[in-house]
Amino acid sequence: MSYVIGIDSGGTHITATAYKDNIEIATATAGPGNIFLDPQQTIKNLIKVITEISEKLSSNTCTLILIGIAGLESADNPQPYLDKVKDYFKSLTENIIFTSDAKLALINGLEGKDGFLAIAGTGSIVYGRQKNKYLRAGGWGYLLDDIGSGYRISQEAVATALEKMDRGENSSLIPAILEYFKADNLKNVVSQYYKLNRTEIAAFSLKLAQEADRQNDEAIMILQHQADLLADEIIHLIKRYSQESISLNLALSGSVLVNNLIIQKEISSKVKHAYPTIKIMVSDRSNTAAVNYI
Repeated sequence: MSYVIGIDSGGTHITATAYKDNIEIATATAGPGNIFLDPQQTIKNLIKVITEISEKLSSNTCTLILIGIAGLESADNPQPYLDKVKDYFKSLTENIIFTSDAKLALINGLEGKDGFLAIAGTGSIVYGRQKNKYLRAGGWGYLLDDIGSGYRISQEAVATALEKMDRGENSSLIPAILEYFKADNLKNVVSQYYKLNRTEIAAFSLKLAQEADRQNDEAIMILQHQADLLADEIIHLIKRYSQESISLNLALSGSVLVNNLIIQKEISSKVKHAYPTIKIMVSDRSNTAAVNYI
């Protein structure tokens, strides 16, 4: 039996899945896999998951490994690290392909077809592919960009509450903010905020989504605002392609876009207003499945 392996090497963890005829037959996970932030640890974890799967399927033949790695497009000279993986597994397969985690998600979300992909989880990015021409927008990190992401949603919520406090006004978000950041007032929230990493801050967006579900107008407005910003980014990326014979498919991926119906609806409405014939789908499959469409 022959099989292929798809690997999604992300900033918080690595997921690897082996497939036979598009059917999952083995999985493995490991710690972080952002080659820009920690190339040594990324390679160590990649070797771990590939070894684990290959040992499970030792009597079978691996014909392809597709690896999407976070930070690959920003890393300084990643090739020696990638070569290390290839050398380590040359007896397993000579066919190892590396790409960015965002391109992996694009291939998976569109099932190998041309189109566009918006990802929003802790961070965010928009990608396009038309006739093998790839373009991207955003994805410049939480300090400079990541609109529509969990981090930016959380950031806007806390900033909105602080701005209202400075004007002598009350925010309906204060109880949720104080509870999440384990503080007794907004001033203490600030000191807590700067102690947390971006993933911990981004997780507050889940609390804000719950507030929106309870019809909290401030929470709804923040989610809609971030959705509008991300929709604009999608539209501007589409405009960068020649509009002749363009494939108008859009996949929405990542925890924020998959799970938040308010954001889904806002983005779909705005993008469809600009491109009425666009087909929009939500992709909640593991991005490791991209190996089946390569």
